[in-house]
Amino acid sequence: MKRLSALAWPLCYLGAALLDQTMLVAGQSYGPLNLSVGIALLAMLEKGFGVIPWLGVAVLAAQLLPAALQPNLLLVLAELASVAAITVALRPVYQKSVWAVSDALQLLLCSGGIGATLFWLLHTLLATSLGWHWDAHSAPMSWLAFTLSCLLCVTGYRSFILDRKLLRANWLIETTTVVTITASGAMLMLGNFDVASLQFTYLCFPLMVWAALRLGQISNSLLITVILLILASAPVRAVMSDGLVVAQQFLLLIALQTGIWLAVVRRENALAMAEAKVAKQVFQHASEGIMMISADHRLLAVNPAFTRITGYSEGEAVGRPSRIFDTRPGNPNLYQSMLLEQLSAHGHWEGEMLDKRKSGELYPAWLSISAVHDHEGRLSRYVGVFSDYTSRKQAEQRATFLATHDSLTGLYNRNGFHEALSQALTRASTKRRGLALLFIDLDRFKSINDTLGHDVGDQLLRIVAQRLRQHLKQDDIIARLGGDEFTVVLENIHQVNQAAQVAERILQALAESYHLHGQELFVTGSIGISMYPNDGSHAMQLMRNADLAMYRAKDLGKNALQFYAQEMNRESSQQFSLQSALRFALERQQFSLVFQPQMNLATGQLSGMECLLRWQHPELGWISPAEFIPLAEETGMIIPIGHWVLRQACLTAESWRQAGIMVPKMAVNLSVRQFKPGVLVDQVATVLADTGFPPYLLELEVTESLIMRRLNEAVQIMDALKMMGVSLAIDDFGTGYSSLSQLKNLPLDILKIDRSFVEGIPADQDDTAIAQTIIAMAKKLGLSVVAEGVETVAQMQALREAGCDSMQGYYYSRPLTAVQMENLMRRLQGMHLRAEEVESVQG
Repeated sequence: MKRLSALAWPLCYLGAALLDQTMLVAGQSYGPLNLSVGIALLAMLEKGFGVIPWLGVAVLAAQLLPAALQPNLLLVLAELASVAAITVALRPVYQKSVWAVSDALQLLLCSGGIGATLFWLLHTLLATSLGWHWDAHSAPMSWLAFTLSCLLCVTGYRSFILDRKLLRANWLIETTTVVTITASGAMLMLGNFDVASLQFTYLCFPLMVWAALRLGQISNSLLITVILLILASAPVRAVMSDGLVVAQQFLLLIALQTGIWLAVVRRENALAMAEAKVAKQVFQHASEGIMMISADHRLLAVNPAFTRITGYSEGEAVGRPSRIFDTRPGNPNLYQSMLLEQLSAHGHWEGEMLDKRKSGELYPAWLSISAVHDHEGRLSRYVGVFSDYTSRKQAEQRATFLATHDSLTGLYNRNGFHEALSQALTRASTKRRGLALLFIDLDRFKSINDTLGHDVGDQLLRIVAQRLRQHLKQDDIIARLGGDEFTVVLENIHQVNQAAQVAERILQALAESYHLHGQELFVTGSIGISMYPNDGSHAMQLMRNADLAMYRAKDLGKNALQFYAQEMNRESSQQFSLQSALRFALERQQFSLVFQPQMNLATGQLSGMECLLRWQHPELGWISPAEFIPLAEETGMIIPIGHWVLRQACLTAESWRQAGIMVPKMAVNLSVRQFKPGVLVDQVATVLADTGFPPYLLELEVTESLIMRRLNEAVQIMDALKMMGVSLAIDDFGTGYSSLSQLKNLPLDILKIDRSFVEGIPADQDDTAIAQTIIAMAKKLGLSVVAEGVETVAQMQALREAGCDSMQGYYYSRPLTAVQMENLMRRLQGMHLRAEEVESVQG
């Protein structure tokens, strides 16, 4: 059942007003029944003051009824004004889900004390000002009728709304029986009423008390309503004076209010019993141990979880002193005194403590204990709730461990290492002792990880960690910083040879074979060493210097150790400065191109040229390509630089052609990073289209190592370039370990012999034999041969006799600027100059 709508309340009010009118004795404006007041109060409590206009409509509608049924307009206005006044005070109380005795008393005070009194005062004031007749002797009856109506309607409706779901069939039977007995008794008693039988009305009290306690407020309201209807009926009013009716009203008011209080107490008791039942269920089934402790520190009650955690049964525990308050020596809890002090001062303590099981095992427990006081403020008992903290403690310890240790090897991680290193430096500084920091990096570990998988790599790292532990002292600090990088801190080291001995021992241990998944693997390490205080006074400085020394050890061939030296820092700073400058060199136009001519050995004519990159920094001066090209490769700057070189070379060569110069082939070197599918081909096509340079005059040089690294991919790119008409040359041949079977499948035009095989010709027979073999092989494959680095007449003659097609080098010409190269081509155009004549052209 839902609550009544806003439109239903005016109808209820109109019905109650008609019922009140029918109960009036002729000639009287007041009677013992005034239900319309209670209905109006309920309407305003439920729907607010917005329902007042609708109640006014109901009042106007009642004025259209026969005169005998029309309510007194003066009384109605006074009633509604009084009800509106007490609604403000009662609404907070009415909206409570559970009433206390004080709430029932407030309802009585607002209804009888404020509402009824205000109603009478307003009625008197209006009657006096308007000159209407009013009966002062009826004040007690109207006051009681107003109060009874408010109490009946508010408590009855509210109880029905809140308690209707609790009603059962036996409640209906019992209520019907009680109401019938009450109605019959009241009619018999009041129908033959005399003054001597007034005392029998007190017999209603036990019945009402029983109804209120047994059946609740709904039954109590029904009983009072039935008696009030009988009291207000015409037969009863005919035999009873107004004074006796008022006396009966007063008795009913006492009975009603007593029943309301008893119903409230009954509900409070029912809720308390329900809460106690829930508390008992919680006590019995809680996963935490719960214990009740008396004021003299003895256990009063424990729950099953207490037994499960501690091993003590209820019979063994109850009556024994609680260990929480045990202050005797030997208690494992270090903060026992603080616990008791805080519990005494604040009445509560929560924290971790050690407890002992029945088996004698100590375990961590998380305890929350509170002091409970009675209504007079005296200490009654303590309530303690605790849980086994072992698993959580282990999880915390695990989390703490992982915060400072590597989960794979169990060594310190980066955070733990920095903390341990800081502590070691503090000890070294305090005791004036030396310290060595070893930075270890495994050689070629990445290839194992990529080839055999990360599982094998992880097992290898675990074995490395075990070997480090085995060959170092227990107090030495060992850490894995990440990947294949390890660090070791050796304390109390005063001489470098001490650190060197430990490092040598580590290198030997790392170099031993590893047997994993049926395979025998070999891994070496490179170690960089920095010494405290000579190489740094703080952790980051020592780490950086040891790292620099480790990279120097790798440069020296790996499987080696290297101590830090100041030169390394200077080299590192220069490298960093060079890298920073390289990022702006292109946009600041610091790069330029030079061109090294190539001579045809058979005719002595200019057969081509190689485009070379040069960098002049405004502060650092000329920087060698051997310095900045590897750095550009490493940082990725070679991609935009290579694109600029290709475009600038084509633009320059095309400008020569437009000037009428016969330009030979222009060779441009390609980087590994440029040699990508879908990138290089589009880039070359775009440059040729933008500059107008003929593809047949462009020669792209790729290194042998670049092709062998990604052979299938390289062949696809080279085929696409050949389709465009571009010539392809393999540079530095003989250094990339290519086979003839691979070489014959490449779409090459030119083979360039590396300068390392040329410089020993003709004195070195091995170099001469290698050069002759390369030339012969190239001829068989239909390739032209160009020799690099030719500097002497003997070298030139030996290569010409071996069948080499072209050469480049200082013997013929140093690299020339664009202007010099243009002048050379103009001088040579239409002439056949020998190599001896070129020197005069350069001059």
